[in-house]
Amino acid sequence: MLHNIFYQSPHRQKFVRCVVCGKESEYRICGECLVEREKIAELEKFNLELCTKCNSVRIGKEWLRIDLEKAVKRLIIQNLRVSPNFDVHEVKLAEKFAILKGILNGDLVEFSLPLRYSVRRITCPRCSRESGGYYESIVQIRAFKRPLRKEEIERIKEIVNRSIMETDGEKDFISKFEFQRNGVDFYLGSRKLGEKVSRRIAEEFGGKISESRKLHTRIDGRDSYRFTFLVRLPEYEEMDVVVKDGTLYVVKNAHSGKGIDFLSGKHANVSNTEVAVKKSSLGWGIITNLDESSAEVMTEKGEVVVVQRPFGAEIGKEVYVFEYKSRSYAFPRDI
Repeated sequence: MLHNIFYQSPHRQKFVRCVVCGKESEYRICGECLVEREKIAELEKFNLELCTKCNSVRIGKEWLRIDLEKAVKRLIIQNLRVSPNFDVHEVKLAEKFAILKGILNGDLVEFSLPLRYSVRRITCPRCSRESGGYYESIVQIRAFKRPLRKEEIERIKEIVNRSIMETDGEKDFISKFEFQRNGVDFYLGSRKLGEKVSRRIAEEFGGKISESRKLHTRIDGRDSYRFTFLVRLPEYEEMDVVVKDGTLYVVKNAHSGKGIDFLSGKHANVSNTEVAVKKSSLGWGIITNLDESSAEVMTEKGEVVVVQRPFGAEIGKEVYVFEYKSRSYAFPRDI
């Protein structure tokens, strides 16, 4: 009788020589002689189920994205019945045969079995859901008081795609992507993926997340919800001027919320601050004169303005110039 591949070998009896070939052996008949005389293994015909869209393979209850050779080997092991004294060490594939290598009655043996399987092409559950527009969560990306920049959208797409590739679960897919007036929406296959994506985007861009849910349907008497994750990115961008506790800062890193006080040179976290002047509204000029507390700047319009001496000021250095609450300010362009 043949047994499952993982069957433990029974206790061995001690013999001096093989009764067939006469060589020393711990068994009445050595493995090399036994494999020539007895059926050591049987391999049943099996089905190989392939997804027509993503080429994943069904192994048991799972759909796996593995190459065809690995899939066939795993299915061979699932459908293989072996003698209790044979421990399989390796499975190799030939054109129409499965080659088994292992230990039989103390000997390393190798033999082949006919390989018979049929290929069945169907759609896996993941692709079926994806093509049917299934989704459990929506991740909405917006920014305070401004539209998203093209570079931000491209980076956000990279974050979403990387998150999907890392998990590759049955519901980890993008069902739909939409441009909105001030941002973008991702319709995702699972709530868990929506949580992961929104958290990563907020961490990278310094944004805030708000979550809501809406009853979608009832399944087997249980409520099924769809979740919306709104990620709101900061209003400020790099080189914008923001105000925090009455002090003006230049945003140096919009993602981490780092800024610099352009008068003292001190760094600070400027997250959740108000934008005083956008970079696009800054003028420029050149420092023409300096003293201990002030600087004269010739602006691009040919006007001379006097400002409080900024950190890193030097005569001849190019600066950004702006007005805030009826006062003029300037800071070096390379701050």
